[in-house]
Amino acid sequence: MNTKKTILFTLGSLAVREKREGEESNEMVIEGKAIVFNKPAVLWDGKYYKEIESVSPTAITSDFLLKQDVKLNLLHERRDTLARCKQGKGTLTLDLKPDGLYFVVTLPDCDLGHRCYELVKNGTYTGCSYEFYPDQYTEKVETLADGREQTTIVHEKFASLDALTIAMDPVYETTSVSLRELQEREGKKASEPTEQEKREKELKEQRELQERRDREAREREAYLDALQYGPNM
Repeated sequence: MNTKKTILFTLGSLAVREKREGEESNEMVIEGKAIVFNKPAVLWDGKYYKEIESVSPTAITSDFLLKQDVKLNLLHERRDTLARCKQGKGTLTLDLKPDGLYFVVTLPDCDLGHRCYELVKNGTYTGCSYEFYPDQYTEKVETLADGREQTTIVHEKFASLDALTIAMDPVYETTSVSLRELQEREGKKASEPTEQEKREKELKEQRELQERRDREAREREAYLDALQYGPNM
């Protein structure tokens, strides 16, 4: 069972709170949706494997939040902490709703706060990551119509919620794995192979296919491990 800290990205609402008419406050306020319930995140989408994770509304409760110490960081830098909600109190306000976890923060009047505010305002920072330790989850492995193996994980209960992060890009964004396919040389016709040659070719193709599957499996595992922090980190 996975007990490592996991990072998922929410490409949801993130915006500065505009001043109301007649308001003279110079406070820099950002509000957004940190966690979206029941919204699958594709962590890996390769030629042979696909990995999907989502969070159930049961994963977080109001009582659970009152026991957490949640920091709001910038770009996953723990030294760049903007706000904090410790057992329901602090400069970070969390609001649990049926569709997800929302937050409001008044940024500190410092270089970090001003930089964050302006980059959210101009659209450079567009979403949030969140860091948590899983407690209970379901894992389903199935074979898709195209032959790929798909793993679907649904987090049903968090052990802890440690941080929210204002971010630019999805941490799970991947590019398709490109594989070099064997092609016949242009204009060259292959001679009719013997039965032995056909068998040898078939065995070679099976080995190469397994090697490609194994290579993608290693790349997938390395990528998913990169989304997790060990308990002692």
